Amino acid sequence: MRYAALLLLLLVISSPAVAGWVRVGGNSKVGVYADPATISVKDRFATMSSLLNFSNVQTERSIGGKPYRSQKDTREYDCINERQRLLRFSLRADFMLGGTLVRSKADDGEWHGVEPGTLGAALLKLACDKK
Repeated sequence: MRYAALLLLLLVISSPAVAGWVRVGGNSKVGVYADPATISVKDRFATMSSLLNFSNVQTERSIGGKPYRSQKDTREYDCINERQRLLRFSLRADFMLGGTLVRSKADDGEWHGVEPGTLGAALLKLACDKK
């Protein structure tokens, strides 16, 4: 009985929904999640964190091929002009941001347009609809 209760507790704690992550889309290679609790809106701009959860190990060439399984991004969205830019990201060794930190970087990236019908468009809509 104790074992079953412990197992249930571990499943609940490790669930993406508990952490605030909501699946936005993806495919057999990557799951894309957003955390609505991180949405901040000011004027026509919104920021939100998203998570890429890879089914296969990825490698980062710029840091010697270190492996990672998940990536957290914080992006700023221009809700009027439908564009986005990366503010910061981190790469983690395991699923759902678990394991060791492989790399992180904060930098106000360049603005890029968001194509209709893409996961980027779905993330923009989620972030900007919080107004």
